[in-house]
Amino acid sequence: MVKVLGLQNDKSGCDYHRVILPFQYGCDYIDNTGFVGKETIEDLLQAADAVTWNRIFPFGGISINQVKKQYGCKVIIDLDDYWHLYPKHYMAAHYQRNSIPAKTVEAIRLADTVTVTTARLADKVKEYNRNVHVIPNALPFGHGQFAPGEKIGSSRYRFLYPCQLSHLYDAGILKGPLQRVASENRKDIGFTLAGYKTFDKSGIWAKIDHIFARSPNYTRIEQLPLDEYMRIYDHVDAVLVPLENNTFNHHKSNLKLLEAATRKLPVICQKVPPYSDSDAPVLWVERQSDWYKHIRYLAGNPNAGIEMGERLYEWALTRHNLFDHNRYRFELYGHIVNS
Repeated sequence: MVKVLGLQNDKSGCDYHRVILPFQYGCDYIDNTGFVGKETIEDLLQAADAVTWNRIFPFGGISINQVKKQYGCKVIIDLDDYWHLYPKHYMAAHYQRNSIPAKTVEAIRLADTVTVTTARLADKVKEYNRNVHVIPNALPFGHGQFAPGEKIGSSRYRFLYPCQLSHLYDAGILKGPLQRVASENRKDIGFTLAGYKTFDKSGIWAKIDHIFARSPNYTRIEQLPLDEYMRIYDHVDAVLVPLENNTFNHHKSNLKLLEAATRKLPVICQKVPPYSDSDAPVLWVERQSDWYKHIRYLAGNPNAGIEMGERLYEWALTRHNLFDHNRYRFELYGHIVNS
C-alpha cells in the first residue's frame, strides 16, 4: 500500500473523474493512516510519499520544487485535456492571460511522472517528459451513481445532449438536423439538453438553448451536483455526441460514451478523434446528413437501440472499468515511490 495524496477541487468534473473517483474506489491500494487528523496542505504533504493532482496545482503558494525538495514527495501530474485551447474556446483568453499553457508545460517538465487519458495526449507530453503513462478514463460500473438508474418512462423517444459551456460549437453541429426533424412535426420524438445553467453571466447557455429551442418536445435539465449528475441519463433513450474536428478536441477522452454505457443507452457519435480511435458499437456520423438518418432510425426502431446499448455496455465494461485501471494506477504509484 502506498501513501499517495490525491489533491482535488471538489467542483471540478476533471478532478472528479481523475482523482476523486479513483481514490474513492482505490482504498485497497492506499495507506491513508498518515493523513488522519491532518488539516493543512503542509501537514498532508509531510505525511505523503507522493502527491497527484489534475492539471494545475490546486493550492497556491507552494511550488512543485518545494513539494519535491521540502516535503520529499514524488510528484505525479495528471492531464485529461490538451493545454492549448482552440481560439473559439470560451476559456482561451483566460488561458493566455494567465499563462496556463506555459505553466502546464513547466509542471510537466518538473513532474516525476505524468498520467494521461489517451495515447495521443501522451505523445504531446513526451515532448517535455518521457515518463508518461496512459490511464484511460474509466467508471466504477455498477457502483454509486454509475449503477443502473430507475428509468423514467415516456411515450416519446428521447435524445439527450449532455452539455457544458465549452460545447457551444459542438452543439451548433446539431442545429440543422434538429430543424429538419422539427419540420416534420414529430410527436414521438423529444430532445433534452442537460447541464443547463439558468444563471449564466457569459450568455453562452442562452446561445446553446437557442440551438435546441425549436427542436421537437424540447426539455432542459439544470446542472446537477457532480455526485448526482448521472441522473440525467434516466430521462432519455439515446445520447447525441457531436464534436468539432479540431486539434484540442482530438486530445479529449471518450467519457461521454462511458456514461451512456452505464445506462445501456445507444449513442449517435461524430466520427472524429478521440471517439473514432476506438471500435465502440455506436452509430457513427461521417457526414452531416447522418445525424438525421440515425435519429430517425433509433426513433423508429427502439428495440435496435436497446440491443446497441447492451453492446456498448459490454464494450465499456471490458475496456473502461475503473477497478481494472485502478490496479495499474496504484501499482504505478508504488513503483514511482520506490524508484
